Amino acid sequence: MSQQLPLTIHAPGAIIAWHQGQAITTQEFLAQALALAQRLPEASHAVNLCEDRYAFLLAFAALLIRRQLCLLPPNRATGVVHAVAAEYPGSYCLVDQPCAELALNQFVVTPPFGARGSNNVPLIDANQQALVIFTSGSTGTPRPYGKYWGDLVRGAELAARRFNLERFTGGTLVATVPPQHMYGLEATILFALHSPLAVHGGRPFYPEDVRQALLQVSAPRLLITTPVHLRACVGASLAWPPMSLVISATAPLSTDLAAEAESHFGCPVHEIYGSTETGAIASRHTLTEPVWRPYDSVHLQCVDGRCQVEADFLPQAMPLNDIIESRAAGFTLLGRDSDMINIAGKRASLADLTRRLQDIPGVEDGALLLLDEDRERGGRIGALVVAPALSEQAILAAMGELMDAVFIPRTLYRVQRLPRNETGKLPRAELLAMFERLRQRDT
Repeated sequence: MSQQLPLTIHAPGAIIAWHQGQAITTQEFLAQALALAQRLPEASHAVNLCEDRYAFLLAFAALLIRRQLCLLPPNRATGVVHAVAAEYPGSYCLVDQPCAELALNQFVVTPPFGARGSNNVPLIDANQQALVIFTSGSTGTPRPYGKYWGDLVRGAELAARRFNLERFTGGTLVATVPPQHMYGLEATILFALHSPLAVHGGRPFYPEDVRQALLQVSAPRLLITTPVHLRACVGASLAWPPMSLVISATAPLSTDLAAEAESHFGCPVHEIYGSTETGAIASRHTLTEPVWRPYDSVHLQCVDGRCQVEADFLPQAMPLNDIIESRAAGFTLLGRDSDMINIAGKRASLADLTRRLQDIPGVEDGALLLLDEDRERGGRIGALVVAPALSEQAILAAMGELMDAVFIPRTLYRVQRLPRNETGKLPRAELLAMFERLRQRDT
């Protein structure tokens, strides 16, 4: 007989979320989720595009209750959403604001605040498929991965144990990442359901918005974010409210930025390592742990740096895209297989080179990219840099002091901003397109 797992472990009177400045208790949330589930259209699949995090949480819960599969595309681009929906005929979209560009049936999620409180906690079959999530496409074509309720809950439990979230009971998560991304889904939606923390319903973007969101909620306060947002918040020189923990993911965090963040926020900064395919599988305290520590039940099997991961929340062994070096206490990352380049017999990681570029004083953001696909036979490296106060020559001179000369970009363009997606990642196709537009402008 399949195991039945509760939708949430929060006590009835506990705060589970904050929506537009108002605290939402578990009783209110359950009543609203059950009411919403009854109103959903008859269908087998729904694309959850809600930007408001509480609306997303309600929609996610209602879909579980109705046994409708939640589809999470890699981004909100109309063409991408249409392509995902086309793979699942009869799908409709859940939105918090109507979108005229979408040629799909749309259901607007409005929290039914009139619903009376409920102590009825729905039980969800552990073997029920909860969602299909797509990879970001940052290194290729987005790929779909199915996730089951029991596996999602188990992953959340292991993460909660790793970060000892019990000590923050009654506290609140504020996040800058979207819930449609695996990291955002696990660290906000699943934490809200299966940890003792509430979640802030918004998605603040600018540093002052993040600060205001933190001020609106109950302590202890936890920030779920990315290196890009951390860099912006540190650079904003704001007075932050007391905070208990910062968690970062989606890209490696430099020790320099981690140290600055800990100084500004007055709390530890930890990183999560994972992928869309696996979910979160390891963490580290950036300043004191150069080695990533796998979660309980996570086991890596590596041969010549190529690894696959096994865990009790994964249906099968999953290959990792990163090149990994096993250590006694865990592992270190050498770079993504698709990220490694070989020029003049010298190997390097584009991500590591990019971090060095971003650490140059005066550089607000930047990216290095290989302009030729044949990375093993060398190639041309280009750079896109956001540095209003620095000249191209000054940037190149600073890079010359930080990396081997063979990796200095042949062409560097200063830009106002980079084409980062919702999670702060830089899809290769977008970078190449921007670089090509600038090249044609100068020819």
